[in-house]
Amino acid sequence: MSTASSGGSAAFNSPARPSAISSLLGVWALFLAFLLLQVGNGLQRILLPMRAESEGFGAGSMGLVMGVHFAGYLLGAKGIPRALSSVGHIRVFAALASTASTAVLINAVLVLPASWAAVYFIGGVCNAGVFVILESWLNDRATNETRGSILGTYMMIMMGGTAIGQLLLNLGDPAGFELFVLSSVLISLAVVPVTLSASTAAPIPSLETMPLRELYRTIPAAVVGIMLCSFVQSASTSMAAIYGTASGLGAGRITLFTSGAVIGAITLQIPLGRLSDRHPRRAVIMIVAAISCALAVAGALTPASSLVILFVNLAFGAFVFPLYGQFIALANDWVPQEKRVAAASTLVLASSFGAMAAPLSIGVAIEAFGPGAYFWSLAICLAVLTLYMAYRVRVRQAVPVERQSTFQPVLARSGEIAHSVGRWVRHPLAGWHHHHDAHDSEVDERHPRHGIWPTDGAGG
Repeated sequence: MSTASSGGSAAFNSPARPSAISSLLGVWALFLAFLLLQVGNGLQRILLPMRAESEGFGAGSMGLVMGVHFAGYLLGAKGIPRALSSVGHIRVFAALASTASTAVLINAVLVLPASWAAVYFIGGVCNAGVFVILESWLNDRATNETRGSILGTYMMIMMGGTAIGQLLLNLGDPAGFELFVLSSVLISLAVVPVTLSASTAAPIPSLETMPLRELYRTIPAAVVGIMLCSFVQSASTSMAAIYGTASGLGAGRITLFTSGAVIGAITLQIPLGRLSDRHPRRAVIMIVAAISCALAVAGALTPASSLVILFVNLAFGAFVFPLYGQFIALANDWVPQEKRVAAASTLVLASSFGAMAAPLSIGVAIEAFGPGAYFWSLAICLAVLTLYMAYRVRVRQAVPVERQSTFQPVLARSGEIAHSVGRWVRHPLAGWHHHHDAHDSEVDERHPRHGIWPTDGAGG
């Protein structure tokens, strides 16, 4: 995100800035491809609920469609890296993007909840694989001096592209096929800059894993918390349009409502992250979750037809979306240095469970209790998160503030480049040393926060 970029630039002095600019220019093709993908996917994400409304599909059916889509993300993120070693990045990218583009067109022709669920599942597999490839590519191009700028640009494109795609809904009629074609074209065009790029293939992403049970024993607050916050974030990106259609809003108002949370996600990432670095992290998370819960209650009590709901949802997104990165940082406070990559993969797994559960449960709730169940469901989930964090604060002593890891502006399903930025955040000048690996080892010995925190009891 742009805020991430500005936060990372504090570590740069003037000699490093030309390197950062040249590095960004060197990966322009990857950024362009990612932007096209996000715009196309953002349009599809809101287009399907709008078309479902005109076809008379229920909220429960669309919840199922969105839920299996996140299941596809999970399968793709886990399975695609294994295919890269035998086929290569460019060919896998082209195959996945082309399949995802074709899936959009199939959804325009076969307008049935069952076919949408099956095809959107395949689209989820393809999109997750594409993200794995792009992120590993960008991570390979990044250096210690440029990683912050690349991460900031990546996050800005992720959220900005999604918001732009949702606003494109106003260009046509969801009941027609033109918007489906537009989404398909945008996703297909993403293949062009990648296949014409002179960049060499990136290393194969790490397949290292950490058992979920081991991670839970080490830091239960991070595992439970990331599942709950992913539930809320998934609902905000997949079911907000369902809430809008169930409330009888027009297409223009729905696009403003859904994009509001995405735009809000950019605003407080760095301020709340820095706050969690300077104070006990679990306490900060508890307060942010409580504020988010209050905003969800405000959304439930505010008429959907009121303009106030747009500002409530924007503020809701501003507080909710930084929680993911805060839980990643919380896990890094307790997980041993050599296991953090594996722990990051396991946290993505835990996050996916919450992401899949949200559309399924909220879709049923909206059908049973009306559109107000959308915000009430989020409020209940956030209330549980707040109470659980209060419990963990009471039963386990916190990591000393001076030994906490540094917050990273990480969003769900942004794994490879975002998780790897942790090393750069801790040692932004390490690349200027001739033997930076040895330097890192010396720093780890001098600073206890890089050592192994005791894991014989439940952390966090």
